[in-house]
Amino acid sequence: MSVTSEAKRPPTAQADGGPTRTPSKAPPKTSGKKVAAVIGRIVALALIVFFAVGPILWMALSSFRPADELFQSDPSLIPSRLTGDWYREVFEGSEAVRWFVNSFIVAVVTTLLSVTVGTTAGYAVSRFEFPGRKVLLACLSVSYLFPAILLLVPLYLALSALGLVGGLFGIIIAHLTITLPLTTWLMKSFVEAVPKELEEAAWVDGLGYFRSFLIVTLPLLRTGLATTAMFSFILSWDEYLFASVIAQGQNVTAPVAMAGFVTSFDIRWGAIMALSTLVTIPVVGLFFVLQRYYEKGLTAGSVKG
Repeated sequence: MSVTSEAKRPPTAQADGGPTRTPSKAPPKTSGKKVAAVIGRIVALALIVFFAVGPILWMALSSFRPADELFQSDPSLIPSRLTGDWYREVFEGSEAVRWFVNSFIVAVVTTLLSVTVGTTAGYAVSRFEFPGRKVLLACLSVSYLFPAILLLVPLYLALSALGLVGGLFGIIIAHLTITLPLTTWLMKSFVEAVPKELEEAAWVDGLGYFRSFLIVTLPLLRTGLATTAMFSFILSWDEYLFASVIAQGQNVTAPVAMAGFVTSFDIRWGAIMALSTLVTIPVVGLFFVLQRYYEKGLTAGSVKG
């Protein structure tokens, strides 16, 4: 009998008539090195979460902490009692509502303008060849090589010549200098991830460049638009440098208003913690709303279709 027929022969019966069972292999035991690696990852992730969330948690708890516990030599994470005095000080002794309205108007208008212009600009530089295209891309990339404070003086002089210093529109223009290069680069990568063949098929069907962009390409950029809008909103909402110089009078934004609680005689740390907590809430809420788009957007633009 050949070796092949021997391999195909069914298992022989034991003396009691049952089939012969092939002994099963024991499951591999987890080595001590693998356990140590898993524990190391858990500890590393716990430390990252602690250093990322710890300051925010301390800030939020400090906003409810009594004044006598803010400067204890042995502070505790959980205050002995909760108080809302600092929030009452923020809203009663100041124009906190106006600050937040100003910040919201500036952030929303900046986001809408930067996403609109950045999307069309990103589409243009990724789909068309035109004179100055490489220069434009080089200028967009170079704009983030220098600190924003270098733009402060020339930007202030330009806005002052136009009579826009002290108004919300001047702050919006200043914030666009920060958000627009970023949105253009992000949307350029997202547009490149959309196959150009889809647009070419629309052109064959009689759609022009603009209608094919609106009907075919733009709906496929939902993830990129949400991710870019979130970045633009956060950059404008948290911006302090330009707003602190351009904003005047009743057009002060919330981040700039925090500086008003620091005087030559006193620093109202409790009020600063309360206002900082209120400023953080919209950003955290926006992140949770757009979280699924943000996670997809981190990798969607890096793969070309």
